[in-house]
Amino acid sequence: MFNIRTLVDMGGIAILHAYQSRIFEYMAEKELSAMNLVLKTQYDQYRNYQDSLDLIQMKYHDLKHQIAGLRAETDSVKRGEWLDAMEDELSSFETWNKTGNRVLDTILAAKIFHCRKNNIQITCVADGKILDYIHVIDICTIFGNALDNAIEHVVMIPEKEKRLIHVSVSQKKNFVFIKVENYCENEIIKNEHQLISTTKSDKQNHGFGLKSMIQTAQKYNGSVDFGVKNNWFELKILLPRG
Repeated sequence: MFNIRTLVDMGGIAILHAYQSRIFEYMAEKELSAMNLVLKTQYDQYRNYQDSLDLIQMKYHDLKHQIAGLRAETDSVKRGEWLDAMEDELSSFETWNKTGNRVLDTILAAKIFHCRKNNIQITCVADGKILDYIHVIDICTIFGNALDNAIEHVVMIPEKEKRLIHVSVSQKKNFVFIKVENYCENEIIKNEHQLISTTKSDKQNHGFGLKSMIQTAQKYNGSVDFGVKNNWFELKILLPRG
């Protein structure tokens, strides 16, 4: 009887252990699936942005020729003012995609369009050429998620003049330094996983963008740090080159 009881107890423990192991595996698979969906979404967005940007580039060159033709045909003050406004708009667009990295240019152009619609001021100083060794999907993951998070925060600020975002990409010795900042008056609280705690009701599916950025940085033996300083949320990513 003792042997039978011991055997039954051991069997129950084994079943319980297998059940718990399967739960952990399921949770890990679910998180991996969610993060892969984030990656795919960012890449799909980039492909859509690229198609739109190509069309915009064509229209941009067409409009430049049209402006030259219209200026030669009329000297109307009203028409001249209208053409000046068009040229200013084209000039502002022209500066968006001069980072030296086509993927980053595409992402920035799309996000800037979105920011303009929501009265968000976004500035960028980036040397995109130093990102040449980073895979296109990883660039989409880093900048797509970082900018989405910044936009999601500042769009909720009632004062439009405080809806500010700044992006910088520079080289510091043999490292790529990426910094995405946005105005922030809220306190940022890190949870037990060193991620940002959320007040959203959907806590289970929140934070995968930041996790994706951290995992992407780790692929290149890099690091991610974030915090609030003087009412500015700073996301800093450091990636070794070579």
